[in-house]
Amino acid sequence: MKSCEIETRWWGWGDVKKTYDVEEVPAYVEYLKKRLELEIDCLRIPDPDMGKLELRPVRLSKKTIGKFEKIVGKENLSTDKKARLYHALGKSYRDILRARMGQVPNPPDVVVFPANEKEISEILGVAEEERVSVVPFCGGSSVVGGVEPLEKEEFSGSLTVDLRRMDRLIFADAQSMRARFEAGIWGPELEKRLSKHGLYLGHGPESFLFSGLGGWIASRGAGRQSTGYGKIEDMTEALRIVTPRGTIDTLDVPASAAGPDLVQLICGSEGTLGIITEATMKVRPLPEVYDYQGLLFKEFSAGVESVREMLQKGVVPELVRISDPEESTLGMYLRKPSSNPVKEKATVSALKGLEKFGFSFETGSYAVVGCEGKAREAHSRMRKALSICVKNGAIPLGASAGREWYDHRYDNPYLRDIMYGWGVMTDTLETATTWDNMTRIHERVGKAISDALLDYGSKSIVTCHLSHSYRTGSSLYFIFLGKIAKGKEIEQWEHLKEKAGDEILSCGATISHHHGIGYEHVTWFEKQYGEQGLSALRSVKNIFDPAGMMNPGKLGL
Repeated sequence: MKSCEIETRWWGWGDVKKTYDVEEVPAYVEYLKKRLELEIDCLRIPDPDMGKLELRPVRLSKKTIGKFEKIVGKENLSTDKKARLYHALGKSYRDILRARMGQVPNPPDVVVFPANEKEISEILGVAEEERVSVVPFCGGSSVVGGVEPLEKEEFSGSLTVDLRRMDRLIFADAQSMRARFEAGIWGPELEKRLSKHGLYLGHGPESFLFSGLGGWIASRGAGRQSTGYGKIEDMTEALRIVTPRGTIDTLDVPASAAGPDLVQLICGSEGTLGIITEATMKVRPLPEVYDYQGLLFKEFSAGVESVREMLQKGVVPELVRISDPEESTLGMYLRKPSSNPVKEKATVSALKGLEKFGFSFETGSYAVVGCEGKAREAHSRMRKALSICVKNGAIPLGASAGREWYDHRYDNPYLRDIMYGWGVMTDTLETATTWDNMTRIHERVGKAISDALLDYGSKSIVTCHLSHSYRTGSSLYFIFLGKIAKGKEIEQWEHLKEKAGDEILSCGATISHHHGIGYEHVTWFEKQYGEQGLSALRSVKNIFDPAGMMNPGKLGL
């Protein structure tokens, strides 16, 4: 079964057949109860009943729907509740909150599943003729409102174009280390097909299992191995995009000085210019080894300094993730005790031994370093990276600790949906800044989040880690937990988002390193870009999409 054929939750994260085994982490439940002063009466609440949810009626006429049906075929068009719900929201905390509360204000009127570029071009032609807005969809994992069809008076309705049928590997060129795909291919299928040619892309965002190439490019995403491999825009060599005014096909070459780079303009355009249909990606040989190691620093600052030193000395691991003490503590409470009593006793003993030497997960900084590639070269880089960390005071925890993180790296989003049932608000935000500004961002944004939660009577847990780093700086990824303000759930989230976003910009950092803008980040995007920059973007959109029908409202366009 292809990943895009897995049934996923419309009200939450991931595969409906999978969940987080909270029963196996009782210490975590007790930790939350104590830190957030919660009463948790049951570990799980029932899933919402789709049958009880009322969606607004389809606004498009049968005649208009018939025109789209003629293009894609009756079996590749849907107006039923399930399809409309699945494509109505992304996966942010606010999206999940509204889904659970039965508030789905903007479902698409119609969902279509085109098979090729010709069908997409015809769909856009009918949409413009019938005044229908169009939202491209490639998995729907946006956490900034990027796939929600927004209400606009000038349109008769909305159409979502789901690209999942467009998932071909067009070619794989091992000589030039590149591969071209249709944009609807999801992460697992992309890597599976590349592996048959001995190749590998290495773009592994948290949404990897349920997201696809077109969405990655449109949102300018980053995978966990971006420190070594770069973000998705660094991996994209060429692409095709169908706009309402025609198709743009960029030249497939490694570099060009022929004017401004259209590939980079389209990366991050979030469906506001057109629909990305194909892309040539820079690939690499399938790694012989995936060497992941765990470490523990006494202080977060020592971990940050180690990453800076690595990158500036040319020791570049594919992944280096440094968690602050709050996140290190949270991770320890989420540790599932071993089913082997002997092994569990040894783990507890080892942790106590570390504390005698001043190493503690509650006061220290847990780190994971990963090197991928040919065995000899990857292990050599790992030795150099570990040497820098040890010089800065870290103690290695070994490959088993690194492998534990690697094997469970896609699990945590399932926990978020369960915590909603406990009355816990949990969400993320991220930014990027230079090394000299790192401590200020960490402290001030963390405080802004805590203060915003306190404004609604909640204690807080605010964690942070570095996971995408560069010679000049790094991203900071915040995860926060607090008590849901009953009756003011959306208001509470908006307040926190405003306080944190304002603080990020006031500290000279970006509003997003890899989540994108959607419509939830538009206020700060406009401030970051400036009026001149926004005018340039609006002019480009007006040329490609004069009717303004492509994903209206995203990027403020």
